[in-house]
Amino acid sequence: MAELVFKAAELLQEQPLCDRCLGRMFARLGLGLSNKERGRAFKILIMMSLHRRVKSGDKEAEEEFKRLAPRLGGVASKLYEELFQEELKVEECSICGDRLEPLIGKASVKASELVARYGARSFLVGCRVPRRIVEAEEALKLRHGLIYAESIGNEVKREVGKRVKEMAGVEPEFMEPDMVVLIDFETGAVEPHPLPIMFRGRYWKLGRRISQSRWVLSGDRRKYPFSVEEALEPAARLAGASRAILHAAGREDVDARMLGTGRPMIVELKMPARLDVDPKEAEDAVNGSQGLVKVVLEERASRRDVRFYKSERARTRKIYRALFIVEEDVGEDRVAELERTFINLRVRQQTPLRVLHRRADVVRYRKVYSVRLRRLAPRIFEALIDSEGGLYIKELISGDEGRTEPSFSSILGTQATCLELDVIYVEL
Repeated sequence: MAELVFKAAELLQEQPLCDRCLGRMFARLGLGLSNKERGRAFKILIMMSLHRRVKSGDKEAEEEFKRLAPRLGGVASKLYEELFQEELKVEECSICGDRLEPLIGKASVKASELVARYGARSFLVGCRVPRRIVEAEEALKLRHGLIYAESIGNEVKREVGKRVKEMAGVEPEFMEPDMVVLIDFETGAVEPHPLPIMFRGRYWKLGRRISQSRWVLSGDRRKYPFSVEEALEPAARLAGASRAILHAAGREDVDARMLGTGRPMIVELKMPARLDVDPKEAEDAVNGSQGLVKVVLEERASRRDVRFYKSERARTRKIYRALFIVEEDVGEDRVAELERTFINLRVRQQTPLRVLHRRADVVRYRKVYSVRLRRLAPRIFEALIDSEGGLYIKELISGDEGRTEPSFSSILGTQATCLELDVIYVEL
């Protein structure tokens, strides 16, 4: 104990420190104490030790107390006035300039107001500290070997976080909070940084020539008139967000519908002004605005979910309905042969010619689990294709000039061309 008090006195002899900045040099000692309590306790013990020596007639202790009292602060004021018949003038803290205590109080109130205003379910406190303060603090730790100290930024974050929890009744979250409240130590400003709202769900694309994301060529010129992503904008407006971003598990062609079970997706609402938006509320806003894209929004999602949806691990099974035409008549024996061939068959597929301008020219292998055909007219068929995700279905039908093998064309012995394509099942 005497060693710690001596170290605290040594620090104060070198430079003035407020209760918090002194206590922070010993932050990892004494569970359940604040740095303010640690610092004040040390100053009381130093004052009492010097007072004992003064009372025993030690003149050197009296001079030492006179020099140190302006750095001991309020705990020494009464004794100082009694000994020297003058008011004690407290020196300003050399690290924080006596701004730390009022900053924590004011920032806590402001942060609580922001958390409540945004309707955040969780929060994280950040602190921007000027370099000069960080360097002064680090230099002090190094000079005195202060191995139990913490940084001023950590103290601000912890203390404000505790108070916001009490005032706003919201829990701090360190991994994926609803919002980050950033405190600027220099100016005292408290900035809200709401993180995007993310909803897990599915979408149905009920029309054709609808792209998955916005497709703008230049200026107001558009490749396609509408997109699934644009259909999500009412949810963004509901949250006061800057925009809606779609993260889907794969994509269908622009001219293909997404029917059946819908495509798994995550909706991201950037820079929201509201964080308490309910998924059903956002779902109703989207579905009530147009009839081309329908969504179901189930629950909140995370950035980890987005990474999974974009990963190869998310590619499992998909079932398609395709309408195709053949150039020549096809007998029932060829139809039966095609259905027998495509049973758990591994298909070799080189990047299709139609996407070669934007995709690397590589060879992929994807499995077709089954194919069922139904003749609608002499040369028109409907196919139900159950396959591994990532297979290009139009090219499975046409053969793509031999780049997909085997194909419907190669098995049927005549050129087959896809007329319509619908996705009716996506497994995740």
